[in-house]
Amino acid sequence: MANPFVDQVQEGMEVRTVDGHKLGKVVSVHANDFVVEKGFFFPKDYMISCDDIAEVREETLVLLRRREELSVEGGAFSSRAATHQEPLQSALRLEEAERTEEAARLALHEEQVQATTHTEQVGEVRIHKDVVTEERLLTVPVKREVVTVERLPVAAQGARTSAGEGKVFQEESIVVPIREEVVDLHKRSVVTEEIVVTRATEQTEAPVSTTIRREVAEVVSEGEVDTHEVPLRKTGT
Repeated sequence: MANPFVDQVQEGMEVRTVDGHKLGKVVSVHANDFVVEKGFFFPKDYMISCDDIAEVREETLVLLRRREELSVEGGAFSSRAATHQEPLQSALRLEEAERTEEAARLALHEEQVQATTHTEQVGEVRIHKDVVTEERLLTVPVKREVVTVERLPVAAQGARTSAGEGKVFQEESIVVPIREEVVDLHKRSVVTEEIVVTRATEQTEAPVSTTIRREVAEVVSEGEVDTHEVPLRKTGT
């Protein structure tokens, strides 16, 4: 006889015992059985035969047995499950251990800032050399010749006879060169000063501000739930 619930089993449906305890959700459907996700009842995905379905209530599969019956030592949930997976009773006995050991984890992140530096030109120092002209007055001692003209009388008795009788009463002139020192200017370049530009690197601190994001967790309890928050443990302590 064909199972009446085979065509009604769909992925995502809840699976409960006949007394209302939730076992999990259907994660895959086969020809005559289906797989329930791992959770508090099952340490891993668990296969259940469709013959163990008592009824289908909207999106919920209700099994034939109560939770107490499933927990009976040595009882078998279904022959199909016993053949392909570990017995359901063993999974149910792990319920309390799963409740204490299984923890939901929510990772919190924050951005961290790593500062690096690079070199760029922010300015420059320019030294320009120009040529200017100025007048300079120098006083230089020089020598010059001066002329003194002296007339001397000659006595009549001792008058000399001109040696050159042929030039007497003829025009005649004598030339006496007059000399003096002339200043000659010679120029040469000399170094009077030098400008030394030194570039050095110094270490300083530059304040830089930025915006980072971090995640914070808010614990909200609903109903009668005892919540104990453990302070953050530092790494290495």
